Amino acid sequence: MATGGEPDYRWDVFISCHPNQLSYVLRVLTQALESIGLRVYLYERDSEPGAPIADNIFNAATMSRKTIVCFTSDYLDSEWNLYEAMAAHGVKPSGGRMVPLQLLSCEIPQKYQLVCQLDCTDRLHRMYFWRKLLGALGIPDSSDIATQLNIDYPGGGLDMLSKAIPDLIPVHDVIPDPPRSSQRESREQPQQIPAPVVHQENLTQQLFLAVLIGTIICKILDALIKFVFGF
Repeated sequence: MATGGEPDYRWDVFISCHPNQLSYVLRVLTQALESIGLRVYLYERDSEPGAPIADNIFNAATMSRKTIVCFTSDYLDSEWNLYEAMAAHGVKPSGGRMVPLQLLSCEIPQKYQLVCQLDCTDRLHRMYFWRKLLGALGIPDSSDIATQLNIDYPGGGLDMLSKAIPDLIPVHDVIPDPPRSSQRESREQPQQIPAPVVHQENLTQQLFLAVLIGTIICKILDALIKFVFGF
């Protein structure tokens, strides 16, 4: 959806969120934005299998006209999510490409507060959620669209975030491909490395060799001392 001299981006918007808020993003944000013709990138759905995770994230940020960053405490505790925010922010640090959403109460890092946020914890912001979001995404003449979306998803559908998980769409109902789900889990703990398994037999052999070498060294030193000092 390029306009004027704007580059022809592959995606209109990249939505960066934590898996704990993925059901809301799928059911509300993605469905609403795609219903008005926007091309939405979601890592769980659109990442390229086999490509490095960091490359998928960086390409999503650079090839999307805007990036919606859904800040929550969960998001800020995830190293991969913070990388997504950093990639989105780095594309144009002065603002314009990154749209920060404070979905739930959290302490957003200072460097991301240089651009105006859509604070979903604020009642007034919730009232004008779609008008503010579509404006931030640069959708022209969006007043009527925002009115219709507010009918379909009142207040941005943000009440869903406080409901019990069973009320939300299960992730596997929307994304049936297990490998992608597994890849997302690996993104949440990028530094966890399985501990090596040491076989008991190998450990015994290593201990025996260490004792043998130590004994040989002691005998050599003892012979050397006797030779030098004549003991």
